[in-house]
Amino acid sequence: MTQLAPYGRPTVCPSPWGSFYGESMLTTGQLAAHAAISEKAVRLYADRGLLTATRDASGRRIFDGAQAERARTIALLRSLDLSLSEVAEVIDAHAPLRVFDTVWERRRARAAGVDAAGEYARSVLSGTSALPAGLAVGQRQVTDRVVLRVDGDARLSEMGAVIAGLTQQAFSALTAADVPVAAPPFLEIHTRATEVSTAKLTLSVPFDGLIPPPPGMHIARDEAHAEMVVSLDQAEADDQPLVVAVHDHLSRAAGAQRRGPNREIYLPGFGSGAAGTVMEIAVPVDPAGPSVA
Repeated sequence: MTQLAPYGRPTVCPSPWGSFYGESMLTTGQLAAHAAISEKAVRLYADRGLLTATRDASGRRIFDGAQAERARTIALLRSLDLSLSEVAEVIDAHAPLRVFDTVWERRRARAAGVDAAGEYARSVLSGTSALPAGLAVGQRQVTDRVVLRVDGDARLSEMGAVIAGLTQQAFSALTAADVPVAAPPFLEIHTRATEVSTAKLTLSVPFDGLIPPPPGMHIARDEAHAEMVVSLDQAEADDQPLVVAVHDHLSRAAGAQRRGPNREIYLPGFGSGAAGTVMEIAVPVDPAGPSVA
């Protein structure tokens, strides 16, 4: 683009694309303009390691020109509603097409669960709050017990790895103390996780015996209570929208009888491909809690 300078001499106007076409380095704003995304998105992708940047003398992020096409690809995959962790899984793979096909097939498999969760949302809006077909709420009594607790936090994409790490940490401490595990571990989720915000978690393992609190953990009493509980097989436990629907249904059903955060109880077959119930979602309620009929 040219314009007439004084005395008719043509001069070059600055390009709205900054230095992209003439140099290899881009500012945050220039990269955002090239990829047609917001500067906030560029900063988020850089913070999550999806884009690589250096800092100039004034502290501004500077991106290599190769990051421009990578940003375009990220924007394309995000337009398909892939999570940030799924985007990273695809673009950092040696065979990105094959990995994309795997990710996309997983999303297709989850579609049925999304439909079931959608039907649950419709039931809530109609005033009935009915669980998806095949699921039912049971009730049981839990006796007073002692638990070893360890706290953690995780984004949505990190939940599986963090839960496994907390469980291993607690089991290792109990094994080192030579005390037996008395019941399956359970997780209390105090705040909801998203792709960008972390959930506060507490992993508890009931045990028999007396031990001092291991470093970074604490021992607590899980007082006697009733539980309203829903049992899930592995496919149902892996179906995040369905899991959210079950949590919501139990919270609504417990009402004022609720005695604490919802729990996810991981049975021995969880994650092993075992048939039958591998996970339970429960809400503690008063011993004479609400009817589940």
